[in-house]
Amino acid sequence: MGAAVFAELLRERRLSAGWSQDELAERSGVSARSISALEAGGRRPRLSSVVRLAEALGVDQDTRTRWLAAARDTDPQRSAGSDGPDAAPAAEPTPGAAALPPLPPGLSSGPAGSSSPQQLPMAIRHFTGRARELQALDELLADVTPGCGAVVISAIAGTAGVGKTTLAVHFAHRVADRFPDGQLFANLRGFDPDRSPVDAADVARGFLDALGVPALRVPADPDGQLALLRSRLAGTRTLIVLDNAREAEQVRPLLPGSNTCLVVVTSRNRLPGLVALDGAVPLALDVLSRAEARELLARRLGAAVVEDQQDAADELIELCARLPLALNIAAARAADHPGTPLGVWARELRDSQARLDLLSAGDSHADVRVVLSWSYRALAPQAARLFRLLGLHPGPHVSAAAAASLAGLPLSETRALLEDLHRAHLITAPERGRYTFHDLLRVYAAEQVAALEPPQGQAEATLRMLDHYLHTAHRAGCLAYADDAAWQSLDLAEPAAGVAPEDLADRRQALDWYRDEQSVLERIVDSAHRAGADVHAWQLVGAQVAYLLKSGLWQQWQRASETALAAAERTGDRRRQAHAHRWLGQVHRSQGRQPQAQRELRQALELFEALGDRPREGRTRLDLAIAHGEEHADAEAVAESRRALELFQAIGDPSGQALALNSIGWYLAQQGELREALPYCRRGLDLARDTGNLPGQSSIWDSIGFIHHHLGEYHEALPAYHESLRLRQAVGDYFLQADIHTHIGDTHLALGDVEAARDSWNRSLAILEDLQHRDADAVRARLNASTGPGRLR
Repeated sequence: MGAAVFAELLRERRLSAGWSQDELAERSGVSARSISALEAGGRRPRLSSVVRLAEALGVDQDTRTRWLAAARDTDPQRSAGSDGPDAAPAAEPTPGAAALPPLPPGLSSGPAGSSSPQQLPMAIRHFTGRARELQALDELLADVTPGCGAVVISAIAGTAGVGKTTLAVHFAHRVADRFPDGQLFANLRGFDPDRSPVDAADVARGFLDALGVPALRVPADPDGQLALLRSRLAGTRTLIVLDNAREAEQVRPLLPGSNTCLVVVTSRNRLPGLVALDGAVPLALDVLSRAEARELLARRLGAAVVEDQQDAADELIELCARLPLALNIAAARAADHPGTPLGVWARELRDSQARLDLLSAGDSHADVRVVLSWSYRALAPQAARLFRLLGLHPGPHVSAAAAASLAGLPLSETRALLEDLHRAHLITAPERGRYTFHDLLRVYAAEQVAALEPPQGQAEATLRMLDHYLHTAHRAGCLAYADDAAWQSLDLAEPAAGVAPEDLADRRQALDWYRDEQSVLERIVDSAHRAGADVHAWQLVGAQVAYLLKSGLWQQWQRASETALAAAERTGDRRRQAHAHRWLGQVHRSQGRQPQAQRELRQALELFEALGDRPREGRTRLDLAIAHGEEHADAEAVAESRRALELFQAIGDPSGQALALNSIGWYLAQQGELREALPYCRRGLDLARDTGNLPGQSSIWDSIGFIHHHLGEYHEALPAYHESLRLRQAVGDYFLQADIHTHIGDTHLALGDVEAARDSWNRSLAILEDLQHRDADAVRARLNASTGPGRLR
């Protein structure tokens, strides 16, 4: 038989050369196990292996022809798949794969007698999810324009460990039967830390060998080899997977000029040049969805285990950042100890300093830290430094301007470096101008900054970051809340060198910045306090407290105020303690916790009195008046407001006087003394106009509308309420708009317009439900009552 003949020829030639099987394996690239099997005569030799062995042994053309003939002359009943244990198994179509359109008919399957390589690596048995991505890849097979000559290319890009190769190989096995002329696979080693990226010509030589092209026909020069590969692939139906590419130039020379081939490229970089110039279809691969991550754990550990320990499984998923590599490693550890609850593994992973140590399976390709390091080491020095420094940022996202201050670099240079990191999939850009990365990358960046940046450099970068947010927040406060006194007491030092606060131009930009950065500011305050930067922590709270108050962000406001009080107490600064007590009193009052509000406000009042800070003493008295009013102690509220008015008159504070006059008028109205209340409010409105206090004007117009409403003067009440609402919207007081909408609805109802009333109440309810505020029940009751018999809907 042919296999036996070839075995004898190979063994004889090897022995005459004086080589062992291991030496021949090293010189030919065919494994020693395969050579042993071939010499035993029990395996059908693959033509590509025959060519490589002949070339290594230096046989002449006649001998090579005899070897190839012997290799072809085999028992047709033998397996056509392998010449040894290193051969790739033929893939079977995946059950349930999407129905794909047929390729154009009449295509050649290549020269007669040529080899049909099947180089795809083994597919992963527990492949999970990726339905959207697989559909996008399936659709590529329909994207064929007959006669255009353009190859179809998919460029799968994503961060380390996200499963790019797994997806590409899984897809390739699904559609392998559509490419009868073979499936070629090459690892381009674009990010291998120990070896250089594979040159395109080296890949071409390997492909030509696999395709059965005799070595003597392969040109010596690289360009000739690449041209021959394109010629050999022309008109064939061949699937080519180019894995782990570093750049487009590594891929472009290997692209066949044939629309009957499909090329799938994977890379940690985005390869924009391949998309722009070569028509590649980009496919960005993100971490798994929560549902896909649960499915992966269920496939690895059993559905019952995940279902019975759902909370622990979900925590494990988030601690692994939904990164497939991390999840597979964690699942493998759990599978090795089937009796251990998943909560044990989750508890271990909570320690961020040990997390990457635990996410390792003792193999460089199954070690999250090692795999991430391959992308990191490929960065240019400045980009690597920026990535490290981002490990100091608490997240969840960072703007380009904040990153520039963190690094102490110009904004234009920082943007370019961020794009480098984005192309390398070390950060993502979920929205324009803002960047983030998953928690495992954050942990890795923190490790790198701790290891490579000196303590002084870390401290300077942290100071620049804190100064950036503090000075930008202060600027936002100046623009958005010019009439509020809170931000005016910050006593800021000059920002550190290299800090460039964001350039906010007007109130709208200021409010947008507060909204976009709110989650970041929460973490920045906590980070400053933990780092012992107590002055920054307190000032950061002071710079945003007006926004938190007026936006109704009660929980965030309370946490920030508690941190500010702790920071002030640690420094022993009584003035800052007084402010923090007042902020806490305000948030307790707004949440209906009046005893706690009274306690905090009294502490603030005592401190302001002791410090001789009479303007803030007066404003704290007005806060106490509101707290009394919340408990329906209107007489005490009027009395406290009068004491505040006397104080503001004594120090000549017209803005404070306007607020105190309105407070007196409001609580007189609550007592039913409507005619007596109106002059106080009108005097307050004049002062508020004179001082340009827009929030004060809005509050007073609301009081005037309320008084007119309860006097039965509904047509006078509506214009007052609408002016109050206009001003509230202009200054961005989100929560207080709900009160005004409620009052407008009440007046519409009194005028008999139930539809208009319901519209206003619904607007109020939307705000209150968004804020989860206790007043929502009262508005909901109005709406329910308005749907009774005889009411319009």
